[in-house]
Amino acid sequence: MQIKLPETDLKSVQNLESIELKDETGGHVGQYFFGKGHGRTVLLFGKYKGTFKSHPECQAFIDGVVAVINGVRGSSSEGESAAEGLPIAGRPISGVP
Repeated sequence: MQIKLPETDLKSVQNLESIELKDETGGHVGQYFFGKGHGRTVLLFGKYKGTFKSHPECQAFIDGVVAVINGVRGSSSEGESAAEGLPIAGRPISGVP
């Protein structure tokens, strides 16, 4: 799943505005609220909300939520933890007491 946040210029916005966010298939995944003096708020899947000052911060939040959701979907279909096998402090997980 991929969600791209449209660029917005808060300097040209007079009121609080919103844009519907869609995934690459066109399915509704959330809302993006923005306005001068209000900052930028992203609401995804009705339960993940973040308010940020910049567009890159909003996109990073979206990418993080998508990564977690993809990891959860991947782990439930594969029957293992999404983090299994990743190194922790330079050691494999199997080496952690």
